[in-house]
Amino acid sequence: MSSVTMIHAYQYDLTDFPISPDLIIEGSPKSRIWIHAQSADKKVTHGVWDCTAGRFSWEYEWDEFAVTLEGGVTITPDDGEPITTSPGSFVYFPMGLKVIWQIDEYVKKSFTLRTPQPLEL
Repeated sequence: MSSVTMIHAYQYDLTDFPISPDLIIEGSPKSRIWIHAQSADKKVTHGVWDCTAGRFSWEYEWDEFAVTLEGGVTITPDDGEPITTSPGSFVYFPMGLKVIWQIDEYVKKSFTLRTPQPLEL
């Protein structure tokens, strides 16, 4: 059995995690990621992601639970109205959802992913 792991919300180093140029609609968004933990079966992953200004499309290949830590983003699903997050916003993205992310300045989120197959990092 694994031990409990903990880290302060701002004591980690994010590494570059480029958005595919094919997905970018506007600007030059730069994203980074840090993985905190992953379940033994690799189907649940937790971490932190951030991104600079830009607009891009995204399709969720997993269920994602996210909390905005800094900044904000306007997310427009293909099948619905836009939502705008701010620090403290909790959001759920179901697998298969297609959205447009519009980041005006910067966003940082904590995320937990649940995948149907093991996620190799």
